[in-house]
Amino acid sequence: MSIYLFGLICVFVAVSCMTQAAIGFGGNLIAMPLVALVEPDLVPAAVLIAVTAQNSLMMARDRDAIQVRSVASALAGRALGTVMAIVVLRHISDDGLQAAVAVTVLILVVLTAAGRAPRRTTSTMVGAGTVSGFFAATAGIGGPPVALMFHDDSGPNVRGSMGGFFVVGTTITLVGLAVAGRLGAHELRWGLALAPAAVVGFFLSGPLLPVVDRGYMRPAILVVSSAAAIGIVIRLFVG
Repeated sequence: MSIYLFGLICVFVAVSCMTQAAIGFGGNLIAMPLVALVEPDLVPAAVLIAVTAQNSLMMARDRDAIQVRSVASALAGRALGTVMAIVVLRHISDDGLQAAVAVTVLILVVLTAAGRAPRRTTSTMVGAGTVSGFFAATAGIGGPPVALMFHDDSGPNVRGSMGGFFVVGTTITLVGLAVAGRLGAHELRWGLALAPAAVVGFFLSGPLLPVVDRGYMRPAILVVSSAAAIGIVIRLFVG
């Protein structure tokens, strides 16, 4: 990889992590399709490793607002969804899976926008976490199913809870990818190399926090989730 290409990927990661640090998720939704266009081998494992650095900082910053019970329930589902993905990845093509992920995310966005999103309970968070784990391992976008469950919460609650969910949940997904043979030394090396860009993105998010917390968290979650699904569709057609 040339230094110029590496620099471009660092910019992708920094911008995506700036978004995630401001609204609680969205880093992978932005970084995955962009990085896949220039260096497909880094998706999803290397990007997941890099973004974990930002997630750790986000969780630490908003740790007092973490909704522990909801996060724990979602993480239980994340483990189940990851196991399901490992099995499915061995039998179904990536394109078919990603198309299904895109359609499902759009349906979830429409339901949330229409006020028909399920209430946040232990069972619904386990379900959201299961879907998240499956989506993360198959398409690299595990944020929307869980983030949509927090759509009516405050900025610190969303960011802290999603940070905690991602730190542990991404670790689960990476273990699953390693078992499935999709995470090795190559992905680990490049993920660590990109981690400083993720940290830069976190610190660039500071000025955005007061803006997002003025009532723009819910629309931001809906818009970023929709963009993620549309991005998958575009990537499938371009590919």
